[in-house]
Amino acid sequence: MPQTRKLVLKICVSAVTIFYGFVPALADLNETHLFNPLWSAHARFHGAWFLTFAAGIALIGLYLIWRRDVLYTPIFFGIMFAAGFWVATILGPAYGGALVDQNGHVHKIAGIETNMFLFSVLSIVLLALLGLATWVSRTER
Repeated sequence: MPQTRKLVLKICVSAVTIFYGFVPALADLNETHLFNPLWSAHARFHGAWFLTFAAGIALIGLYLIWRRDVLYTPIFFGIMFAAGFWVATILGPAYGGALVDQNGHVHKIAGIETNMFLFSVLSIVLLALLGLATWVSRTER
């Protein structure tokens, strides 16, 4: 039974890792973000850098999950990814940042701006996975 729990947990952590590593690229490789002609070249450079970093961290996380049987590190990578979003959101007014580009469209899920909705869900899921990973590791002993 513990092996089944660990396998399910590995699959769940993998799904979340794929989400935080690759969904941003799917969302941002378009004319509203990385190819936005209104963005400065330097801003697009930072966007490409961020997307590459996120994908690289996710690949390392997937390697750790399936080849090294490590769950905490990919979960903490995801928590740091989500924390970066929350810090950028909270500090946005201080540096002139915004969740939605003034030339973009505001998309909503359940009446909530899409990024706020998805990062809220991601944050909750990551914290739940952290708790589950702790519980599973204790029951393995």
